[in-house]
Amino acid sequence: MSSVSRSKRDGFILVSVLLLGVVFISCAASFAWFTRLQIKSVMREKVSLANRSMTQVLTLSIISGIKSNTLVKYDSPLLEWFKPFFFPADDLGMWVVQVVPLDDKIPIRSLFLPDNTTLRNELRKPWEDLWLKLGGRDLVYRVLDFMDKDAKPRMGGAEQEFYINRPLLDLSELLILEEVTPELLYGGAGKPGIADYCTLWGGDKINLNVAPVQVMEILPGLDKTLAEKIADSRENAPLKGTADLRKIPGFPAKTVTALMNLATFSSRYFMIKVELLEDTGGGSSFNIVFDKTAGAIVRWEEI
Repeated sequence: MSSVSRSKRDGFILVSVLLLGVVFISCAASFAWFTRLQIKSVMREKVSLANRSMTQVLTLSIISGIKSNTLVKYDSPLLEWFKPFFFPADDLGMWVVQVVPLDDKIPIRSLFLPDNTTLRNELRKPWEDLWLKLGGRDLVYRVLDFMDKDAKPRMGGAEQEFYINRPLLDLSELLILEEVTPELLYGGAGKPGIADYCTLWGGDKINLNVAPVQVMEILPGLDKTLAEKIADSRENAPLKGTADLRKIPGFPAKTVTALMNLATFSSRYFMIKVELLEDTGGGSSFNIVFDKTAGAIVRWEEI
């Protein structure tokens, strides 16, 4: 074999070895990169699971504490246990936790009597008024037909094959109706929407300690002036009962009577807001809704 051929062969082998080396190095780098991603993913999932576990334990403790409180018959943000508090989360950081009383709006899943078809009489006027304020007069009874149990249209309403004829699972289900736009549902440009007046998380009555002014002003016997008087009064001290309403200057006695079928001073539903201040990855904020009467979690949202 000539020296030229031998040189070409040696050069080819050298190039092949170099190429193989580059391939091996690339594979090793790729494997290391993949391994790091897998480790990060596992760590994130581990932290996420730890966050969920701690949040669940904390939530169950809060539910137990709220249920066991039988001395205080009212729920107001002014009460100490409804103010934000800090809770150590071992080596994960620090939680900030707040319990928020709900039952603050029209209880859209409690609109009907037990037959799930007949509109509760005390909710008739508030229901009609909220649609008038939203500019949806034609939807007053159509939405009722959308949610009620039967498939018979009521006067002024309508029935379609796609109507759900059951309680809402989420307010967004109203978007099934062509007439209900996202703007009408959620509001916008400074205008309120259905979600500003209605809630899934409400019992039979509305807690006057937490209801927004726009909701209170459509309740029986109230207007904007009286609703604002209630809001001003509850800023200084919780409303404990009807006696506190009578103490409000200029508050009509007949209005107190008119309100009692729909208004209350306590809540059945509460939201627990949990946020990890030092986020180490995965599931660090939670909104949990629980039903005090049932002692059960009804919604778990991980942000």
